[in-house]
Amino acid sequence: MPFHKVKKTYQNIQRLRNVTNVLIKHGFGSLVDQLNLQHYLSLGKRIITFKKYESEKEVHTIPERLRLAFEELGPTFIKLGQILSSRPDLIPQDFAEEFKKLQDKVPPFSASESKKHIEEELNVKTDEIFSSFEETPTAAASIAQVHNATLITGERVIVKVQRPGLRQMLESDISILFYLANLIERYLPHGKLYNPTGIVEEFSRTIRRELNFNLEGSN
Repeated sequence: MPFHKVKKTYQNIQRLRNVTNVLIKHGFGSLVDQLNLQHYLSLGKRIITFKKYESEKEVHTIPERLRLAFEELGPTFIKLGQILSSRPDLIPQDFAEEFKKLQDKVPPFSASESKKHIEEELNVKTDEIFSSFEETPTAAASIAQVHNATLITGERVIVKVQRPGLRQMLESDISILFYLANLIERYLPHGKLYNPTGIVEEFSRTIRRELNFNLEGSN
């Protein structure tokens, strides 16, 4: 399998630095060393961060620490953990059980942003589609939020709208996940045991299918 490299864009480098910091914060400093990720941090930052968070390992189990790291890293990692929570065939049972606790803790975005996204996707004004559109979402998650609405025809529908900027962020994060999976397979003694690149490939297919929606309606 070819080695996946991360495009050295400013966004990707900053995100890798963020991922590295979060891993260290939650007690995975030795993993950062093994994967040779420490060069994404300055020397001073590296020393301070390692000392400050080494005690994290004494407070939480490894699955707990990884779940906390995923929560801090946001939508892509939360979604990965949620998918893996139902796949004990891919990861150890204790990790799968811990990942079931992952929740989307994100505020809703504005109704005006929802309408703007709908208009850009469908190339039509929302008032040409809906006779009413409830501005307060009934649910908000990391991937999308849901609004109740009524079509011009009188049909009641549920409108699911992607979070603004989500696709670009996911593409960057998936690229980074492939990079990390390759590093795990290359540098960890039993890194290939759970086929991390295969897990990321399956996640990539799953999340892209989930993103391929415009409007989801029901009576």
